[in-house]
Amino acid sequence: MKIPRRAVSVAAGLALVAGTVAVAGAVTAAPGGSTSPPVTVERHPGPATPARPAARPKAPSSATVTLVTGDRFRVDTNGDGTQSVSALDAGAADGATFSMFGFNGDKYVIPNAVAPYLSSTMDLRLFDVSYLVRAKLDDAHSKTVPVTVSGHSGSALPALSAASGTSTVSKKSARAFGTMLVKQWRDSRSGASDTPVGTLPGGGKLTLDRPDGAPALPVAPALAPAAKPGGAAPKAAPLSAKADSGAALPYHTLTVDPIGRDGKPATMVGVLQNVDDFTRGWVLVGLPGIQGASNFSVPEGKFNLDFAVMSGPGDDLTLQSSLVVKPEVSVTKDLTVSLDARQAKPYEATVDPAPTGYEQVDYLSMTRASVTGGAMRVQPYGFDSYFYYVAMRMLHGFGLANPLYVTPTEPVHTGSFDFAAQTELVQSIEGLNPGPRYALEFPNRGQIPSTLTHHVAKADLTTVHSTIHAGACSTCTQQTQLLANMFTPWSQSNITNGSTVPVGERTDYWYTSEPELTVWQAAMNGSDGTRRWDRRRHIHPGEVITEDWDRGPDVPSPAMPYQQEPKVGIGTGSVVVTDPWLGVCGACRQDDNAVLFLQPLGDANPGHYADTGGVSAADSSLRFSRNGTLALSSTANSDGGLRPYQVPLPMLSAAADYELDWAYHPNGNTEQRIDTDWTFRSAPGDAAANRADDEECPPDPARGCSFLPLLFVTYDLPLDAGSHAPAGGAYSFGFTVAGQQHSTQKGSAATVSVSYDDGASWSEPQAATGTGDGGFTTTVQHPELAGTNGYVSLRIAAHDADGNAVTQTIIRAYALS
Repeated sequence: MKIPRRAVSVAAGLALVAGTVAVAGAVTAAPGGSTSPPVTVERHPGPATPARPAARPKAPSSATVTLVTGDRFRVDTNGDGTQSVSALDAGAADGATFSMFGFNGDKYVIPNAVAPYLSSTMDLRLFDVSYLVRAKLDDAHSKTVPVTVSGHSGSALPALSAASGTSTVSKKSARAFGTMLVKQWRDSRSGASDTPVGTLPGGGKLTLDRPDGAPALPVAPALAPAAKPGGAAPKAAPLSAKADSGAALPYHTLTVDPIGRDGKPATMVGVLQNVDDFTRGWVLVGLPGIQGASNFSVPEGKFNLDFAVMSGPGDDLTLQSSLVVKPEVSVTKDLTVSLDARQAKPYEATVDPAPTGYEQVDYLSMTRASVTGGAMRVQPYGFDSYFYYVAMRMLHGFGLANPLYVTPTEPVHTGSFDFAAQTELVQSIEGLNPGPRYALEFPNRGQIPSTLTHHVAKADLTTVHSTIHAGACSTCTQQTQLLANMFTPWSQSNITNGSTVPVGERTDYWYTSEPELTVWQAAMNGSDGTRRWDRRRHIHPGEVITEDWDRGPDVPSPAMPYQQEPKVGIGTGSVVVTDPWLGVCGACRQDDNAVLFLQPLGDANPGHYADTGGVSAADSSLRFSRNGTLALSSTANSDGGLRPYQVPLPMLSAAADYELDWAYHPNGNTEQRIDTDWTFRSAPGDAAANRADDEECPPDPARGCSFLPLLFVTYDLPLDAGSHAPAGGAYSFGFTVAGQQHSTQKGSAATVSVSYDDGASWSEPQAATGTGDGGFTTTVQHPELAGTNGYVSLRIAAHDADGNAVTQTIIRAYALS
C-alpha cells in the first residue's frame, strides 16, 4: 500500500469524500473563497435512533448506485444496519468532489455539480443513496432512475427519456446530464448564458418518482438560503410541523476556527456530530478541506468536533497535521470554537529493546456515540477507514512520514467517547518478516489521555511463539501469513502489516495497556491461501502463548463457533464485532429441532478453525439419515454441495439412531479429501448441554439444549514445517477423540488404517492404544518413498462408551520424505 503525496478524491479511492462545500443534517455555509455555491440544509428532526442492535447482526450487503449525474457509489450496509458509502468512478470527468450528510438515518451524497440546483431545480432525494437501494434503484435492479420533469419548456435534457412529465434518466447516459449541469452553471456565472444560476436550460424541476412496490419516498431535507461567501450562516427557517411532530429545536450559529501549529489560520478536514441524537445531523468535511473559520447553523445541543488541522491544502499529504478533538461542545447560543493545533501532543510508542531497521505504522482510532445510539466510528478496519486515515492523517506509515499529533480531552458526560492508539513494528510492511513483529495497543475509555508517550518494557510484552507448517499439498505454494484481530467494547482493528512470514518457528510480541478491555484473536493464512483462526483471548504482561498452525490434516473442528466474525466488505458490507465472546452450540438439539454450525479446517490445536470460507459449498457434501432412512442430502442442491453451517436437521420425536456424513475439499487444496461419518443416538430428553456462559442454543437462544454426541478427531502428528514425515520406518503418532468444545464426551476405543495410494487400498485396521481422557497412540510402518505416491492417507474409526461412533477418512493426511 502506497499513499500518494497528493490526495485525489476518486483516484485514491477515498470513502465518504466531501468537497469544499460541507453538507449537514443541519444548516451549513461555505467559507470565503469557495468556488461553488454553498449547500445549506435545514434539518427536520426525525424519529429517535432505534435501540442498539442485538448481538447477532444481520448479513451485510452491498450495492452500486449510479446517480442522475452519472456518478457511481458503492453503498455497504453493515450487519448492524449502519451504512458506509464509497466513491467508485464518481466525478472522474471533471475532477469533482462530493459532499455527504446524514438525515433521518439515510445517507445523501451530493456531487458538487448539482449543488447550485438543489431544492428549486433538483429534488434532494435523487441523491439519497440509502433510499435508492431500498427502492431497488441500485444498478443491479434498475438501468434507469424514474423522475418527473415539471415546468420545463425546452427540449429533452441529456439522458432523459422525455422533456416533461413522467420520464427516466438512463444511467448509461447520465454522465452527459452531469456534464450539462456543470457547463450550464459556468455559463450562467460567466454571463455566457441568460439562464439564471441554478436553473436548468428551459427551466423546470426534476423530482424522484417512487417505483411501483417501492417504500414510500422519505421526507426530503428542506434547504435554507445560502450564505454569501465568507458571510455568516443564515438562521434556519422554522421547522416544518409536517416533518416533525415534536417541538422544534432552536438553531444557533457555530463558528469553527482552525488554527495551525504556527498560530495562523489553517485548513480543517473532519467531522462535526450531534451527540444528543445522532439523527439530528452530522457534517463530514472532506478533501481538500475548509480554509479558515467556517459557520455552521446547528440545532441546539451538544456536539463532537474531530478535525485534522494543517497549515495548507488538506489534500497535500506531505503537510504536518494535528488531530484536534472536542468531544462535548455545548451549543446554547451563537458560539465560536477554536481548533488550536498548538494544543496537540505527539503520539510516541517504543519498545525495549528497540528493534533496529524496522518499519513503524501508527494508527489512531475513536468512537463517539450519541445518547440515543448511533456513532461515528473511526477504526483501522474496513474500506471506509481509508478516508479517515488518509484525509484526517490518523495514520503514520505507508509514505505518510509525519508524526501523529492529537489533543488530550476531558472525560465526556454525554453519550460515550473512546479512543485508542495502535502501533505495529515490523521488518517489512509488504515483504518477508523472519524476525519478531510487535503489536502494541493503548485503549482509553471516555477521553484522550493527557500523555500519549508510551514506552513498553520487555517484561510487559506478551510473547507469542508460533510454529507454521505448509500444507501437505503439491500445489499449495502461497506465502504464509500471520495476522491478528483486536476487539474493544467499542471498536475493532486488525494486525496485517508485515504479516508475510516464513514457515517454521518464530516469535512475535503483543501488548495492551488495558488487558481487560482488549480481546485478541490470532489468525494464519496457510500455504493453500485459506485463513485459520485461533480462540479469542485476553493477554497479560509477561504471558507466553504457544501456537502450532496447520499441523496435520484439515479436519472438522470441535471449536465452539463465534456468532460474530469480522469481515471487510469486498462486495458486501463490513461486519463489526460487538460481542467477541458470544458463541453458538456447534451441534445441538431442542426438542425435535437440531441445527449444525460445524466448522472446517481444524488442526493439531482443537481451538483452531476456519469460517465458512474455508470450504466452498460446491466442494462440501452432506448426508443425514434417521434410523437408516435418508432424510437430507446435498445432492438435491443445484451444485450438489452444502456446508453444515446454519443447517437444520429434522430430528425424530423419540429416541433414534442417526448418521451424519460430511465430506469436503479444503479451499485451495483439491488434493486432500476429508470424509467424516458420524453415527449417534439422540432423544429429546437427552441431558442438558454443559455450555459456556456465552454459548447460545439454536434455534431459540433463550432456552437450553443438548449436545448431539458427535465425536471429533484431533491429530498430533510429528511433522516438519512442510508437513512431511520420514519414509521407510516405524512412525508413531497420537490423536484424541472427543466431543465438541465444552462437551464431556470422550472416545473409548479406536482403530487406525493407512493407505499409500490415495485410498485405492488400505491396511487392515489395527487397534490404537488408549492413554486416557480420549487420547490414543499408534505406530504405523512407512514403506520406502519409492513404494508410495508420496503421501499417507489415514482412516480412524472410534467410538465412545455409549456406542456413538466416528469414521474419518483423510486422503493425503500428510506427506512423506
